[in-house]
Amino acid sequence: MSATAHADTSGLTASAIQSAVASPVGGFDLPSTSDGVTTTSTATAATVATVEGTTVTVPKTASNGVQVSTGGEQIGISLPTTSGTQTGTITAPGIVAYPTTSGDVANAVQTDEAGAVRFLTVLKDADAPEEFQYSLDLPEGSSITKEDDGSLTVHTPTGAYTVSQPWAHDANGQHVWTQYFTDGESTIDLVVNHHGEDLAYPITADPWLSWGWSGVTVNYSRNETRAIGAGSLAAVGSFFGGSVGAAFFLGAGGEFWSQYASRRNLCVSVWKSYYSNYYFRISVHGC
Repeated sequence: MSATAHADTSGLTASAIQSAVASPVGGFDLPSTSDGVTTTSTATAATVATVEGTTVTVPKTASNGVQVSTGGEQIGISLPTTSGTQTGTITAPGIVAYPTTSGDVANAVQTDEAGAVRFLTVLKDADAPEEFQYSLDLPEGSSITKEDDGSLTVHTPTGAYTVSQPWAHDANGQHVWTQYFTDGESTIDLVVNHHGEDLAYPITADPWLSWGWSGVTVNYSRNETRAIGAGSLAAVGSFFGGSVGAAFFLGAGGEFWSQYASRRNLCVSVWKSYYSNYYFRISVHGC
């Protein structure tokens, strides 16, 4: 479907949302990143999951927003365009989709195996808007900064959250240009530039927030990811404190996940604790 085509306004079903979420980018199986997540539910929450010390509460009613708690601190994140959404439906382990009765935008929320949260926005057709606002309920004294690589850091009194570089892809896996804007205080605007482009719908966009307690994140390029997958200590760099730490990283999943990412034309990012070269989390994403 080209960008000039217009679809009906009957909304998006849970199965349609899940299908869009599961559409691979370079073969990357996004739903598999929450296969090992165990969830419970409450009267108001579709899912509650505690992973790596972070508790993520995803509401049954989309307008109630997602709650993320870690280190004795809690933040809330509201979803964009929640008007007309139905009760959240679990479509796969760790994934809640919000079907819509009408319109051309729907949301899904995923808690992954690293304790991070994906806020997946599905654009049904060319009539969908290009800007989506996420409002954050943050502790007093918090701020949001945009980094040179396009990611965001949410600073709170006890630590920081990383909002990784945004990505979006169409139904054929073609990347769609995206970027963030922020007021620096409590809002994040995701812009997905799809109007006037020759794209196949639906489009899936993915702001991804992870708790970066006392740590730092490095994003490796495609070439670096490929080299790490081949076992290169130099490509890992000094991030892990020299060759011993780099070798540990390669043997503890870095090489495997870099190979996995390279086969799918993707990149790896790594969060590492400030206090230890041997406590880290690896993520695979579009680049």
